[in-house]
Amino acid sequence: MCTNNNYDYIIIGAGCAGLSLAYRLVNTKYKVCILESNEIINKKNKLWSFWDTYKTPFNHLVKKKWTELLIKNNYKEIKINCDNYNYQSIDSHDFNNYILDKIKKSNNIEIKFSSKVENIKKIKNKISLLVGKNTFTCNHIFDSRPNIKKIFMRQQFFGAYVLSEENIFNVNRPMFMDFSNKLDKFHFNYVLPFSENFALIESTYFSSKKEKEMLDLNYIDEYMNINYKGKKYTIEKTEFGSIPMDTNINSMSEKYITKIGSFSGATRASTGYTFINIQKQSDDLVKLLPNISSMKTKKNFHPLVLRKMDDIFLNIVSENPNYMKNALMNLFDSKSHESQIRFLSDTPSILDIFKIIFYLPKIEFLKYSFGFGGKNGK
Repeated sequence: MCTNNNYDYIIIGAGCAGLSLAYRLVNTKYKVCILESNEIINKKNKLWSFWDTYKTPFNHLVKKKWTELLIKNNYKEIKINCDNYNYQSIDSHDFNNYILDKIKKSNNIEIKFSSKVENIKKIKNKISLLVGKNTFTCNHIFDSRPNIKKIFMRQQFFGAYVLSEENIFNVNRPMFMDFSNKLDKFHFNYVLPFSENFALIESTYFSSKKEKEMLDLNYIDEYMNINYKGKKYTIEKTEFGSIPMDTNINSMSEKYITKIGSFSGATRASTGYTFINIQKQSDDLVKLLPNISSMKTKKNFHPLVLRKMDDIFLNIVSENPNYMKNALMNLFDSKSHESQIRFLSDTPSILDIFKIIFYLPKIEFLKYSFGFGGKNGK
């Protein structure tokens, strides 16, 4: 183990991206240090949900799997078939604890908490990092810190884990998107039942503005009163957050620094889904070692066609949210669910993309495609 603060690689941040990469470096020939600014990383709970379209080393941590999802509005309800690509969830605490235990038992990785990086500079063939009064050196840095102040749109959410005294939830029918409200905003409720009496109920916005209403426990209580009137329950824990949704986030940085995670562009701009993309990114980066500093990495995580489609989606959500809510209902009503899931999970074929385009409303999408609406058309 390094005792002189000199490493092969330093990972800045012990979030999902930092720990995912570190896991793949456990007991390798590389000396690695993770610098985490917080004292602990389990203070905030997160649930990462995704379709099983890409194999990861963390399948044993999956909390629950579902073979169907529902999407609804005030007029109809649609079932999304997930038989071939199960929808599943991993709790961040389970994920963190599993990898921290692996790191603790490893012979090549250290993690230092309460270690905020204050300065980075290149000195000859080494990179120097200033952390308080200490200096660390390495050959290459993987940096997961936010470095972009202006984001076009964010997914803002507040969720509560509800434990009911009675069996009130249908454990086989999670609610992917419930648009049953009159809001002229892109808002929906998201419900994941883990058992008949335990579920995550979440209120979510896709919005360019900072939303305040319906993002607290009062709204969860209101939701329960409307949908499960008279039923007694307790709130076990809550989660909340804001996920960047912007097609302009990219991985460009210094040659000796590789951005990872959401602020490298790994988050899918139109959905906010990140976990699977981080696993893909980690697998790809490990293959580039030990020559990563001399190799040209791609600027954008997602291909141009997906970024263009996401840009159109975000513009319409910003300018005409009700139109987009109806468009999504029509899309999922087409029953091409495997193509839609692969598209949302960043693993679409050319045929999948054509199917998505075919089933989306043409006039509005074409208008935004040619810059006659939204942020590109103003």
